[in-house]
Parts: sequence; structure tokens; C-alpha cells
Amino acid sequence: MKVKHSILIPCCGVLLSCNNGELEKKIQSLTSEVTLLRDSLNSVMPELEGYRNSPEKLCSNIDELYKAGNIYELKSIKGKLEKYHPESKEYTKVKDLVSKYESEQLKKAEEEKKARLQAVSKLRKKYDDINHITWYENPYFMHYTNTNYTSIYIGQNEGSIWLRLRMSYEGEDWIFFEYAYLSYDGNTFNIPFDKYREKQTENDTRVWEWIDVRVSDDLLAFLKKMVNGKSIKMRLSGKYTKTRNLTTTEIKAIKDVLLAYDVLETEMRKEAKDELVKSIKGE
Repeated sequence: MKVKHSILIPCCGVLLSCNNGELEKKIQSLTSEVTLLRDSLNSVMPELEGYRNSPEKLCSNIDELYKAGNIYELKSIKGKLEKYHPESKEYTKVKDLVSKYESEQLKKAEEEKKARLQAVSKLRKKYDDINHITWYENPYFMHYTNTNYTSIYIGQNEGSIWLRLRMSYEGEDWIFFEYAYLSYDGNTFNIPFDKYREKQTENDTRVWEWIDVRVSDDLLAFLKKMVNGKSIKMRLSGKYTKTRNLTTTEIKAIKDVLLAYDVLETEMRKEAKDELVKSIKGE
């Protein structure tokens, strides 16, 4: 305790020896020095940031970023170059890359929009005036039941839209199938169906067996992945089994109908939303 007092007493003496005027001058002097240091630092920082964000360093991998479609990182680099090196050739190059990417994306979006608009108009449309259902089928891929094919088609009425799947077998002998499968690259989906209501058979000099079922949400999700697979197959199995690879035409036909279905479903949701907004507003 004696040591602490011996330290404090001289300090107190120094403080007491300084009058208020001298203390104020010292504070002002220190404040001025701090301000000068801060101003100096602020003037140097942009230069330091410029060195840290050199054009060469920032642009070291812009070609890879462009190929990868990383537009966010490219725009970030463009912003830094615009701030620190607006006159550099690197800034011009990055700015051109960003403009080129955005132009390509706009063109791609326009092409996709055009394809979507054409998707429905390309389908063969038939109206059932008794059940008030419009059916959409692929015009270039006619799926008759006396063929070995798999296809989908669309049904639409005033309040809903849905997909149906048709799978058929044609041959010399019956296979009496009770199970139906679709697969791609090792992924398999078991198509549920009622063999008494949804399976049909017919024969002449040859035999035909087929099913026509409504597509569930799970099956729809599977189909969307399946059409981009490398090895796509169908299998009908019962007393005997028939397995085959889907043709390129079959796969393209399924893709086209899936796209048209998405367009019609999106439009139906939009119309329903617009009607809901109008009813809320009392229009």
C-alpha cells in the first residue's frame, strides 16, 4: 500500500501543478495531431486500396469466371476496377465481358420464351364437348395402342390441368403384365395402376396390352429427370417381361409435352391468381 501511495502522490502533484489553461492547450494539441493523422491516413488509404486491388490481380481469373457464368463475381471486379482503375484496359475488358454475358442471357431468355409460347401451339388439340375437356397430344408422335411405345398427353378443363401416361405392348404372344416401370440411369419408378380398370387388352393376328393412367406429382417429378437421362427404359412385367429402350423420338415427344404442360399450368395459376385479386378488390 505504501508503494501505491508513493506513485499516486507525484502524479497528483503533476496534475495539480498544471493549471486549467495549460491542460486545455495540451488537449487541443493532441486533438490536432489526431486529426492530422486521420486526414493523412484517409488520403493514403485510396492509394493503398488501389495497390491492393491492382488490375492484374483482380483480372487473374476473369476468363474462368465468364465461362463458369459467375456474373456476380465479375460485376464485383468491375466495380473495384471502376473505382480504383477506371482508365485501365482491364476495366474495359471486364466491362465488355459483363455486357456480353448479359446480352447472351437476354438472348437465351428470349429464345426460351419463344419456345414456351410455341410449345402449346405445336400440340394437336381436341375438344371433348360432352365432358368439356381439351386434350393435347403430340402431333408428330402418334401413340396407338397396338405399338410398343410410352408417351404422355395433357387434359384440361375449366378448373384444372393434368397429365396422363400411356404405356403399350404389341407382339405375337401375351405377356399378361401386372407391373409397369420406367427407369433412367439406374433409377426406377413403379407405375401404379388398377389392372381391372386401367389396363386394356385386344388381339387380332397379334396381341396388344396397354395402360393409360393419370400422372401423379411423384411421377411428374421423375419424368422431368428421366428425359435428361442417358439410358431410358420401360418395362412391362407379369407372367412374362418386355423391356426396351425408349427411342429418341419418344423422349423428345415426352419433353415437348412436359414443356407445354408447364406453360399451360403456369398460365392457369396466373389466371386463378388474377381472379382472386379481382374478387378481393370487389371488381
